[in-house]
Amino acid sequence: MSLQQLTIFIGLVGLALCQTNTTTRPGSYCKGQARSECFMGSCPNGYECIGNQCCSEADVVQPGGDCTDYLHDCSNIDCNAIGMQDFARANCARTCNMCYSSASVSPQYACTDLLTDCANRTSSCQDIDFVDMMALYCPRTCSLCLWQAATTIPNCGNQLPDCSTRGNFCSATSISDYQKRVGCGNSCGLCSANTPAPVILSTNSNGFLFFGRK
Repeated sequence: MSLQQLTIFIGLVGLALCQTNTTTRPGSYCKGQARSECFMGSCPNGYECIGNQCCSEADVVQPGGDCTDYLHDCSNIDCNAIGMQDFARANCARTCNMCYSSASVSPQYACTDLLTDCANRTSSCQDIDFVDMMALYCPRTCSLCLWQAATTIPNCGNQLPDCSTRGNFCSATSISDYQKRVGCGNSCGLCSANTPAPVILSTNSNGFLFFGRK
């Protein structure tokens, strides 16, 4: 091997050692400014190849499970500010790259809306006739994650019709204790034998829950 060939070989080895071959899961994206294009699918240490762009590992957002943003303006949140981590982890985990954080979520955010139109139902959040139902179906929107009282529906039971197919509903940390007990209390083994049968809520012709005064 000639001196020139040896020099080229050593250079390529050195380049390979400083590169990181990365295999990111589909759906990953870079929330920051990329450093450069990837080199043969690789990037320098501390960077990952996302969409053929070298993204800082700190800016790589993985699409973890049910990880999501609950706010529409998470890009305006200072994810690393002192006193904001708990809020960011609970409400902007995807944007703030906290999908795989091992820290527990504060109980005041430990719940998930079960309906997609909760934002249109906020007038019912503090209505004494509907607050129990809102605590079950729209607790995050209504800030009812810590709700415990039950005034118009049973304290425990299978209020939800699909408890058997809700996967880890009973053990998920993103479901409030009230949702587990009232939503799928029987299936989760949280109800006593004398718990009254749950009230079945009405649905309209499209299958959506109908909230309204009689």
